[in-house]
Amino acid sequence: MKTALVLITLFITSIAAAQVNWMTMDEALAAQQKEPRKILLKSYTEWCPNCKWMDKYSFSKPDIAAYINKNYYPVAFDAEGTEIVHYKGATYDNPLKKNNKRAAHEFASFMRIYEYPTLVFFDEKGVIINPVPGKLDAKKLEIYITMLKDETYKGINTGAKWAAYQKNFKYKLQG
Repeated sequence: MKTALVLITLFITSIAAAQVNWMTMDEALAAQQKEPRKILLKSYTEWCPNCKWMDKYSFSKPDIAAYINKNYYPVAFDAEGTEIVHYKGATYDNPLKKNNKRAAHEFASFMRIYEYPTLVFFDEKGVIINPVPGKLDAKKLEIYITMLKDETYKGINTGAKWAAYQKNFKYKLQG
């Protein structure tokens, strides 16, 4: 019985450790004021099957989740939700939501998010670096989160360089 309780506790602890600690955009921007760090915004909708797939198969990988939690302020943003976002002196809302349950949030429109899921990376000062639209498996996600974190992306400015980078990438977070 005691052994079973220990195993259950270890299992629950490992599940909890494998979660990204999502926050709101306002929380992430406030956290940046105290400790500068890039923001990784996951834009999703409630009806999006690819968004749910990424949650289940990409963001839930323990090493991926730990890397994101350590190196980014991770934001989960419902692109059709009602969260109020304060960004660069402007306030973004979803005033059309009451008349249209699938109305796009003003902040999603501002970031030009038209596909779900879309990841949006922000630098340490809250400036948009780049959106990455589409479903990413854990391997593709690892490429992006490490490349944006260490700023390797700044040297990749052609399709050939991007192809070479992906081909030569050494995976470390796929355990």
